[in-house]
Amino acid sequence: MSFTLSGRGVVLGVASLVLKEGATIEGALEVVRAAVDAGVVAIDTARAYATVDDDAAGERIAQVARERSPSLPIITKAGHFRLGRAAWDSDGSAERVRADALRSREVLGAPPSLLLLHRADRVEDLEASVRELAALREEGVVEAIGLSNASIEQLDRARSITTLDAVENRFALGIDRATEYRYCVDAGIPFLAYAPFGGPRADPLATHVPRVAAIARNLGVSVHRSALAAMLDAMPGAWPVIGSTRVESVLDSIAAAELAVDDELRRAFADDLRSRDVGLGA
Repeated sequence: MSFTLSGRGVVLGVASLVLKEGATIEGALEVVRAAVDAGVVAIDTARAYATVDDDAAGERIAQVARERSPSLPIITKAGHFRLGRAAWDSDGSAERVRADALRSREVLGAPPSLLLLHRADRVEDLEASVRELAALREEGVVEAIGLSNASIEQLDRARSITTLDAVENRFALGIDRATEYRYCVDAGIPFLAYAPFGGPRADPLATHVPRVAAIARNLGVSVHRSALAAMLDAMPGAWPVIGSTRVESVLDSIAAAELAVDDELRRAFADDLRSRDVGLGA
């Protein structure tokens, strides 16, 4: 079964809802429920989004979203896991990928809509991992498969073995190049772009897209909403994965799908990326 997302919009990643200092299950569920009600297109979680006491904390949060909207796609990831309070490790072996997939299905109560190999960049035997992903899809343990944090070379190797249903890589606006996105567009593979605002340690978004920020001020909306709207307009086949932890921020980002994008905003977005040598062109 292939992986599809309905229309233009954003995906909510739950990593920070679990891992951020001071995060609570009550706060996480408030954010997730608000996001589902506002029309988020999918929930993104992982086996690695765990607490010291609960190896499936992130997937339990995703399951609440699925209960609220049974058709909502749930994305999860295998092969990367929490060891302790501040330690994680990776194991992309076939055995670990299968064990993670089975655990995800158990927690979610149904096959994950999409299972990604979480750290394709840290796998010793990528071919073995991908063959196991393909077997899990064939058996119906998961509905679709793909890679996360993968290079072009790794994507080529994986696709020589089986069809990839999606790819999830970091794409921070004004920071990261669009190399993997362009590859996925050419191959017809949905591209999930995580950390579009740069992540918790990044400089403010307005410093990366100043022209878009100026237009946002004139419109009376946030630079985050304007930048996401421009991204969705300029990058067909890509879905930004946001990691906001406040209801207000999540709703603001989801509203980007409804913000009209005119030629002025298109030019500003393109100029901002080009000026930082990270444009969308080849």
